[in-house]
Amino acid sequence: MAAFPVAVLLSLAISILTAHPASAYTCKSYTIPLKNISAPSFKLSFEIETQWDITDWTINEARRDSATAFNGIAGQSTVVSDFDISARFCTPSTGSKLAETVLVLTHGLGADKTYWDPTFAGGEQYSLVQAALAAGYSIFHYDRLGTGQSTKADPHNVVQFPIQVEILASLTRLLLTPSSPYTLNVSISSAVHFGHSYGSYITAALASAHPELTQAISLSGYSGLFDYFNILIAGWQSRVAALLDPAKWGQLKTGYVTPVDGYADAYLEFKSPYFDHAVAEWATSVKSPYAIGELATLGQTTYDTSNFTKPVQVFQGRYDLSACGGNCDGILNKTASFWPKADPLNITGTFPAGHSVNLHYNASEAFAVMLDFVRNNT
Repeated sequence: MAAFPVAVLLSLAISILTAHPASAYTCKSYTIPLKNISAPSFKLSFEIETQWDITDWTINEARRDSATAFNGIAGQSTVVSDFDISARFCTPSTGSKLAETVLVLTHGLGADKTYWDPTFAGGEQYSLVQAALAAGYSIFHYDRLGTGQSTKADPHNVVQFPIQVEILASLTRLLLTPSSPYTLNVSISSAVHFGHSYGSYITAALASAHPELTQAISLSGYSGLFDYFNILIAGWQSRVAALLDPAKWGQLKTGYVTPVDGYADAYLEFKSPYFDHAVAEWATSVKSPYAIGELATLGQTTYDTSNFTKPVQVFQGRYDLSACGGNCDGILNKTASFWPKADPLNITGTFPAGHSVNLHYNASEAFAVMLDFVRNNT
């Protein structure tokens, strides 16, 4: 994947400061204006307007010969646009040297930045944000384009995989800029990138296109394989969000779609008996519809990770459906082949969880392994 030109406006639009004296950290929420973000884009050969349209797309993508029988791409172009990205930066109050390393967290499809810091009572045990702050690191997590409180751009022609990679690169540059307005006066010296699910593919593409921006990467909900995405797509039974729940999502364009219900969510994200049903219900209550252009262009975007020489961690739930077909035993050997020069390459595929590792029991044990990786490689 080639590097894309980016111009960014370094101005602060909206911010909210929150102090947490008991936890000894401070957070600030921002709306970050990004200007003239440019990336390759794809012209889709279909458009989602009705529930019949998304049903037909599901069939086309889920069929056994979808790789050859259905492309969905009519051509290529370039997109250049401005976006507002909702983000949150947190840093420990201790001001230690560790806080000069920021963990940049990119969430997956159907979620927003709260995946990394759940908002329900007792959610602290499922929060990588709070675990990292307790370990001394600064944190930056954001709503990807098209999700949460960020810009809801055209879901067919704009909200696609390449532009998400460039947005992550732009945000990282802002964090690494001396006297950045988005780091609470902390001078950030390095960034470690964490991705979950679709966010892991974005993070991997960042490592390929912009290796100078990251010190190390940690991926979850990821194998690098697309072999099992048809299982995901079939089980999700996505619907046009605005038509499924007009009161909640009626303002969205029809290309924003969402799993049909909470059980379809859980089908992908969780594995019994390793999670609390109440946590799965919370995840459904805060889900953010995804743009059809995101899934349609993920497999169309080529990037090469074979020359990435920095530390890579892959931390997998053993029963991850979309990454491993529901059983990661033996699958992650293939994942290692995508990162032949990573030094070191740490792969864990035995954690008792499904796709959303962070939201399962014993998530704190997973966080400890992830943060040990950061500590040993920064």
